[in-house]
Amino acid sequence: MSESSSNSSGSSSTGKAAGLLSGGCPVLHKRGDKQQQEQQQHQQQQQQPRTEPPDTPDRPINLDHAAVKVEVKESDHPYDQVPDSVIPAAGRGNSDDGKAWLNPSAHQLFRALKRKDKPIDYEDALVVAQVHEMVTDFSWKAVMEYERLHQQECPNVTLARFEGKDGIYSPKARILKTLFGYKPFDRHDWTVDRCGKEVRYILDYYAYDNGEGDIEYTVDARPAGVGGMVDRFRVAFTKWRNGESWY
Repeated sequence: MSESSSNSSGSSSTGKAAGLLSGGCPVLHKRGDKQQQEQQQHQQQQQQPRTEPPDTPDRPINLDHAAVKVEVKESDHPYDQVPDSVIPAAGRGNSDDGKAWLNPSAHQLFRALKRKDKPIDYEDALVVAQVHEMVTDFSWKAVMEYERLHQQECPNVTLARFEGKDGIYSPKARILKTLFGYKPFDRHDWTVDRCGKEVRYILDYYAYDNGEGDIEYTVDARPAGVGGMVDRFRVAFTKWRNGESWY
């Protein structure tokens, strides 16, 4: 289904978390009057047909969507534990030094969802945080599948920034939704810093029953633009040659 995808089957409790995440990825965002205005504009736009921005290479992303710092507490409470997995950042990460992107703790995620008017039950917060970490890890691995093609020119690629675009379907997502009924529960655009060159990735997130009572999560990530099409072909050809699923 995707040029680059990462899959995992979860338990029934994880499946419940998928439903809780169906309204969009719960990212910690800056608060303030400006955000409240953006939320009102977002609600108004929901009532109108939504269009897909053009797939042009390195399209600038609104920096107002930068995440707030993730606070690491010295606490033994499982809800205060920040996951160990990190993504290298290009100096604008949510760690103290800005050099890494951290996943929020269950407490931080619970409070963030409440602020975003997407509250969940407190007892579900730990499961939702685990799913959030899993999806984030899948996303970076899927992006790195393409970035490895450029490892010689840039061995240390970083994630510069990202933007949540829940409800704005990419052309590929619209085709899959129309023909096969696959509907992503969220979308992000990620911009990586390839040693000074910024490259945008489109990430569609899917969650569906695998027929065995488990929920399977799929991250369909691919680079945007003309250069991205070349990389998509290279990855697909390599998978086909190795006998793997290339789509």
